[in-house]
Amino acid sequence: MLIAHLGDKIHHPENTLAAFEAAHGLGACAITTEVQFSKEGTPWCCAGEGMDFAQLGVSTPLHLLKDRDLKALPLSSFQQLVDWAGRHRHLEWFVELNPETLSHIGAEAAIRRLRDEISGCTDAFVVLTSDLRSLRLARNLGFDLVALRMPSVASCLSAEVVTLAPDFLFIDHASVDCQELPPGPWQWVVHEINTAQGAVQWHHRGAHHILTGNLPLLMRCREASNVYGI
Repeated sequence: MLIAHLGDKIHHPENTLAAFEAAHGLGACAITTEVQFSKEGTPWCCAGEGMDFAQLGVSTPLHLLKDRDLKALPLSSFQQLVDWAGRHRHLEWFVELNPETLSHIGAEAAIRRLRDEISGCTDAFVVLTSDLRSLRLARNLGFDLVALRMPSVASCLSAEVVTLAPDFLFIDHASVDCQELPPGPWQWVVHEINTAQGAVQWHHRGAHHILTGNLPLLMRCREASNVYGI
């Protein structure tokens, strides 16, 4: 599976409905989005540690901004994404909560709010984070699928990871220090791979999925798209 990282960010601003729509149009089976929370605890699609819309006079961490301020910016709320996803039910969504976001709002509050926004239809949404406790909470709160971001291949062999048995393991290709990814009760997602040659090579090294920031290029390559089931 080729996973569009924050949508088709080659042709549209990343992590926006326009980028998601374009990725869907290219034939993506899955998309990642990063979510942060406003001062009122509302989830918004926003990647990175904070806001930087200098041209609009805004350079403030998102968690310090109110919803009324965010509505004036070129952002999509998570609820808008959920509404759009409801019309494209074949898509799978990886919803990432970064450590800073979890620290600001708290893991349980963040995951409960996501669950409430999704309104029970959690089967298409995978919670992605580097925090094991948060993923245990996500499963307890009704998310069927969880994904763990790994710092290294060796860390997947820890007792905590094996016991959790996440459905997906995400790893930066630069952090892989072995020829083949070890098998387990999970599927490996390698990021960020933006060349057709790299996608094919990682398939042979054990990657089940590729996270890419250049979906248009990989979709045009028959060999890359074929090995990932497109």
